Amino acid sequence: MPRSRPPFPTVEQVLALPSAYSLVVPDDYMDGNGHMNIARYMQIHSDGGWAYFAQVGMSEEVARAGGPTSFDVEHHIVYRREVHAGDEVSVYVRVIDRSDRALHSLQFLVNRTRGEIANTHEALSLCVDLATRSLTTFTDEVARDIDAQLAVDRALDWEPPLSGTMSVR
Repeated sequence: MPRSRPPFPTVEQVLALPSAYSLVVPDDYMDGNGHMNIARYMQIHSDGGWAYFAQVGMSEEVARAGGPTSFDVEHHIVYRREVHAGDEVSVYVRVIDRSDRALHSLQFLVNRTRGEIANTHEALSLCVDLATRSLTTFTDEVARDIDAQLAVDRALDWEPPLSGTMSVR
């Protein structure tokens, strides 16, 4: 019997999540189909991920200076609506779970111009020490900040639309 998924959240529910990244989609993000190219969705989610991690002490600058960083090791993407040039989009992050070394998150790309959720990007990220390029644990400060957001996100009154294919082990 197929597993049923929870109802998809409303735009209003997603807009209550934290967001640190927005942009107006430029013309050169379009492909031959007249909508945003899938590679650009990934770029936006990558930029949104860096913006989220910067809020918890793991920015690109910290990584370049040899501090802890994260590597994504798994993704699941669901496309729901087209995005066009000139649309303003924002990335919203919901933290699903974490361990000492791993973070499971779900990003929503909201098309603010059209009032739609364009897609979801579920990811599993691992904390990495760039000096050794090996797994490490989140620092106490980073763990504290992630845990604070995790507590807020677990208290939400709606279930995240997860793929069911990944989890923190």
